[in-house]
Amino acid sequence: MDAAKLREDVQQASRSIQDNLAEGIGRAQEKMEATLRRTADQTQGMFATMNEEFGSLVRESPIIALGGAFAVGYLIAKLARAFK
Repeated sequence: MDAAKLREDVQQASRSIQDNLAEGIGRAQEKMEATLRRTADQTQGMFATMNEEFGSLVRESPIIALGGAFAVGYLIAKLARAFK
């Protein structure tokens, strides 16, 4: 077998591997982007639902909501002082 032919075959195989690798990476990036978009949409929907539920709770029971906010703030302050 001729050395030039062997060199050409190796270069062609190398280009083929690089092309296939680039194509595979591109497909992986597209799938990751689609997954991230879908996850972001789901998260946004979840937060919108939680916001609506908290809003209705505050409208229905403002005293309980105020007490809950005070209790959460108190706990956060206690934790902040504990980790100072």
